[in-house]
Amino acid sequence: MKSNESIPNFDVKVREYTNYALKSIKNVCKAFGPRPVGSEAEKQAQEYMQADLAKWCDDVKREEYKCSDKAFMAWVPIGATLLILNAIFFTLGLSAIAFGCAALALFFVLGEFIFYKPVLDVFFKKKTSGNVYGVRKASGEAKKRIIFSGHTDSAFEWTYTYKGGRPVVVTIIGVAVVSILLGLGANIYAMINFGGAFGSIVWSTEGNWVLRILAIVMYLTIPVLVMALKFCNYKLPVMGANDDLSGCFVSCAVAKFLSDNNIRFENTEVAVLCAGGEEAGLRGSKAFAKANKEMLTDGVETVFISLDTIREPEFMKIYEKDMTGVVKNDRRVAELLQQAARNVGVDVPIGVIELGATDAAAMSQAGVPAAALTAMDPTPAKYYHTRLDTADNLSAQAIDLGVKIALETAFLYDEKGI
Repeated sequence: MKSNESIPNFDVKVREYTNYALKSIKNVCKAFGPRPVGSEAEKQAQEYMQADLAKWCDDVKREEYKCSDKAFMAWVPIGATLLILNAIFFTLGLSAIAFGCAALALFFVLGEFIFYKPVLDVFFKKKTSGNVYGVRKASGEAKKRIIFSGHTDSAFEWTYTYKGGRPVVVTIIGVAVVSILLGLGANIYAMINFGGAFGSIVWSTEGNWVLRILAIVMYLTIPVLVMALKFCNYKLPVMGANDDLSGCFVSCAVAKFLSDNNIRFENTEVAVLCAGGEEAGLRGSKAFAKANKEMLTDGVETVFISLDTIREPEFMKIYEKDMTGVVKNDRRVAELLQQAARNVGVDVPIGVIELGATDAAAMSQAGVPAAALTAMDPTPAKYYHTRLDTADNLSAQAIDLGVKIALETAFLYDEKGI
């Protein structure tokens, strides 16, 4: 049975759940404001969601965990600082130290941003965040489980997404990559040229024209690296209405729809995860997977659907490769989402996330079949991680489509599995 066959006047009725999601997003924004991970506002927003889910789910819990709110994005200013030091030490002939700076910058970029490992967390104070998890049980023996998820925390503003958009962001990222590669290569060359780990100032008679050109190029990157020091504004957490209260309340709307219409699948559990800490490096979903390993591997086939930033239908996409393409999500789950979308009248492409990650990546790493559905201009959108991501900037059309696809995914999974 398709979702639109489950109740009379399905399309009209779904608007109630779209309106529920829109109203809830606005209520959370108004009542609690921006929600950096581990903040009191994030906790209050989670308690709000927990109270909602308690009305429609059989079991609801909130699990706490600890993480840093600033460590994840700290790789940008720390990396920029190391690359500036690399340029200085290189021109002074301290090639081994300069090489170490460039190598450390690369380690932090790979660790935090490419592989989402908490390599910097040890240097930052931990805060307490949480995950809210609600389950609507099967009427009979549970043989399958589907988890819909959004994240409750909001990001700190990305200065140059707001002030310059893609050209500035791409320039900073591009210069950083060039600076790292230049730092590693130039210092290896310098150590070979000087015949050791240390040599003379590159402008001295012992330096050659190659070293001088490399030094000049390094100095040309410094203004951009100085800009990178202010890439993330820790004084300005954003509202996060679209990213990702939209995902949270589209997920909650699924549970509400099933409860309101007295629909309970015979062999399929339907669950909702409102995860904290996605903007802190997927820390919440990682903590959830660790804390619930026994449940996730209990023999009940489980799939995970991440709903993240449901704002622009024309850019809707399903991610089968996540975490900047280094983590493979489950193709079967991606195709499940794609078929559900087709059943409600839209063709959604399956592809790769360009930069960043969704909570689906953390679940894929934990061995849970997962995929992500997003609807955001990957340019990125002007509101992405900026003060413009407010409740005044929601799309009722996108939310409505998100609710329909999520509901159809649940019905399709109950009928056919993966």
